[in-house]
Amino acid sequence: MAAALVLAFYVWQQTQSIRLGYSLDNCRTECDKWEQDNKMLRLKINRLLSMERLDAVAKEKKLIAPDEKQIIYLKG
Repeated sequence: MAAALVLAFYVWQQTQSIRLGYSLDNCRTECDKWEQDNKMLRLKINRLLSMERLDAVAKEKKLIAPDEKQIIYLKG
């Protein structure tokens, strides 16, 4: 009887170990995907905020640089 319980516990432990191993692998894969998505979004942000792009958008919208007397500097 005791041997059967020990054997049953051993089988259960091994099954849980394998199941948790698969779960951990899935979590790592998902984490890698999120990290890649994050990297792509950061690149997109940097590209959208680049001075070259902002200059191009300004030219496209026919914006011009202000005169020196139109600039107001704030203290802070």
